[in-house]
Amino acid sequence: MHDASTVEQPLDAVDVALRVAAAGSGPEPEPGANPRVRLAYLDGLRALAATYVVAFHAVIGFYSQELSGPWRVLRRPFAFGHEAVAVFIVLSGYCLMLPRFQGRTPQLEVKFGQFIRRRATRILPPYYAALAGSLLLMATVPVLRARSGTIWDDSMHGLDVGAIASHLLLIHNWTPEWAFQINGPLWSVATEWQIYFCFPLLLLPIWKRFGMLACIGSAVTVGYAPLSFAREAANLAIPWYLVLFTFGMGAASLGFSSERRAQALAKAPWSWISAIAWSVCLLFGTAAGRIWFSHKPFTDVLFGFAMAALLVSLTSRSVSGKPSRLLKLLESAPVVSVGHFSYSLYLTHLPVLALCFPAVRSLGWPAPLSAAALLVFGGTTSFVVGWIFHVLVERRFMRMPARVEAS
Repeated sequence: MHDASTVEQPLDAVDVALRVAAAGSGPEPEPGANPRVRLAYLDGLRALAATYVVAFHAVIGFYSQELSGPWRVLRRPFAFGHEAVAVFIVLSGYCLMLPRFQGRTPQLEVKFGQFIRRRATRILPPYYAALAGSLLLMATVPVLRARSGTIWDDSMHGLDVGAIASHLLLIHNWTPEWAFQINGPLWSVATEWQIYFCFPLLLLPIWKRFGMLACIGSAVTVGYAPLSFAREAANLAIPWYLVLFTFGMGAASLGFSSERRAQALAKAPWSWISAIAWSVCLLFGTAAGRIWFSHKPFTDVLFGFAMAALLVSLTSRSVSGKPSRLLKLLESAPVVSVGHFSYSLYLTHLPVLALCFPAVRSLGWPAPLSAAALLVFGGTTSFVVGWIFHVLVERRFMRMPARVEAS
């Protein structure tokens, strides 16, 4: 499996930037004003997803084939890297929809050029910096050009003109020849970048005219259509992530919209709905893993719904001032701090793991110990490099925090 995200992900909210929560600063609201809602748990979710992606690649990406016999049991807990990408996509839809509900009347129109410029400014400079760094490492470090029988082999031959050009244009996710070259996880940045164009041109206009369900229905039509005429390309680009993106949009609506229908839906027992949906995903993914992993166009939607339900539940608890243990964990300072540089961590971790792998392999330890060593040593190094990359590159392109008003 090659999946590990976008990050996010590129996520930041437009930028609702929502990182205000971590600082906890700012003036108190005026008497009678709507309460300020700190959404630190969004960064907490980013942190957990990005951390899982690193673990996924360290264990499954480099040692999946060697963990055989009784040690196969160690593979399943680390096998859901693709689902971590889905977390970022749902969060992206949620965060980009939040600004639409800052007033009493939903603002469902955006200026396309302005929106794309903001998105480009936010995610492309770090992406191109990571791309350049990966190419430089590949060109100067011989071990990164030698086959190792690991996930890094998919990144080799990244010095091809076609691979470089397709990555610069963010279309490398359309073909298996280029999708995972240079730095495998970058495929999802291209997928999310393409979704951004659908947001102002397709999703918001349909939502404004026909409502949330019609918006989700349009995403289903557009997202699944490529499976009927370009299945191989669709399985790489994952166009049905557009559906998960609209789930995130819907979760934002239920959390903050003043519309009567959204408020009525928001009163459903979302904590229970979330718990049931996650239980189904857990049981399905573990007890019927072969089916789960071979039917991603459908299991992704199930997972995306579970994630959206969780967001509605977390938002409700945050607004009501009744935090759960999960919410407290997601809003804890250490977790939120990792969320701040989760995009940088995502962009840089695979080359770091590939550089650490030969050192771990030279120890000659059994596969389980080697996998644990790469997880600890390579994971720690990835966090350090990700934070440095964030400070030197990504942070320069992040907007100042903005506050979100509760409806």
